[in-house]
Amino acid sequence: MNILFFGDYSNVHASLASELRHRGHKVTVVSDGGRYMETEKDITLDRQPGIKGTLKYVYEVVKTFPQFKEFDVVQLINPHFLSLKPEKLKYFFNLLKKNNHSVFLTLAGNDFHFVDACINSDMFRFSEFRVGKTPTEFDKFTNHSTLWTQPVCRDYANYIYDNIDGAMSLLPEYDMASRPFLGKRLEFTNLPINLSQYKFSPIQNPDKIRFFIGIREGMRIQKGTGLMLEMCRKLESRYPELCEVECVSNLSLREYLRRMSRSHIVLDQLYSYSPGMNALQAMAMGRLAGTGGQPEYYKYINRDYRPIIALTPLKTLPEWEDYLLSLIQNPDEMYQMSINGRKLVEENNDIGLVADRFENHWKKIMN
Repeated sequence: MNILFFGDYSNVHASLASELRHRGHKVTVVSDGGRYMETEKDITLDRQPGIKGTLKYVYEVVKTFPQFKEFDVVQLINPHFLSLKPEKLKYFFNLLKKNNHSVFLTLAGNDFHFVDACINSDMFRFSEFRVGKTPTEFDKFTNHSTLWTQPVCRDYANYIYDNIDGAMSLLPEYDMASRPFLGKRLEFTNLPINLSQYKFSPIQNPDKIRFFIGIREGMRIQKGTGLMLEMCRKLESRYPELCEVECVSNLSLREYLRRMSRSHIVLDQLYSYSPGMNALQAMAMGRLAGTGGQPEYYKYINRDYRPIIALTPLKTLPEWEDYLLSLIQNPDEMYQMSINGRKLVEENNDIGLVADRFENHWKKIMN
């Protein structure tokens, strides 16, 4: 097949592209490379700040779009697959729909239906927008939920959902929010991890535990990393003989993973139901991941062992401090969790398994 991946988050589409090329498919990836992450892509579309950046970006989009024709599959990373307003996005979506054989959607990141489920339903106990019915500091500061659920975003999301051929959900929470609108056109795939790229070394009686936190520009509040850093700094201050903290920001993916591999516990997200790419990469190495690990996630993957430090805002930071202290004082438990973390990634996120799910869904829908 001739496949176009349009857009990328956290190297998801680039990873799938590499695997699918090995299988004999012709694959093109269009993205901004995750900017400082420097992920693989074939065509770069990256909007820079300011009027000049916008004008250059629009020029590049218009210039490159004529080559996006006659693909068997176009896979969009999100309904907002370009950094443009919905009315302009709709125009370019229609071009892709008209000039290619099929258009699929990867459910990743925010769109109207996911944010609406987070704030206007009882589907989730917490999210980056609400904890129970209470807005988070992130949402109070940015008003993101209001922006995502305005009528223009609702109408645009409905148009995309109505006109795509099919969709793939990377996380259970995206599946839960979008399943009522997409039905059998939606396939849950999980996130892809190329295990051959991650050397596995279980945690075995280290002299001192290293906590690792990566803070992306502008996401300290959104993902809760600022709070997690504060928590770990307190532990480091109280028990310097037991633990230390490394915090990094805006590194290339290659350098980020190198630094993460030296750690023992990676604290990733406070408001997620499921582990994202960062946490899965950590578990593939044998690191422990503090991230989403809610019962809904384990139900989706049908596993009864639970190797994730299942962080949530439903507990206080002092409660999490006490938990982490008890964990780092129990090397046997840490060792078993690191073994099972790798096992979880192998059984659910191996790049071959996820690529199979994408391929099978494409074929099922197109047939």
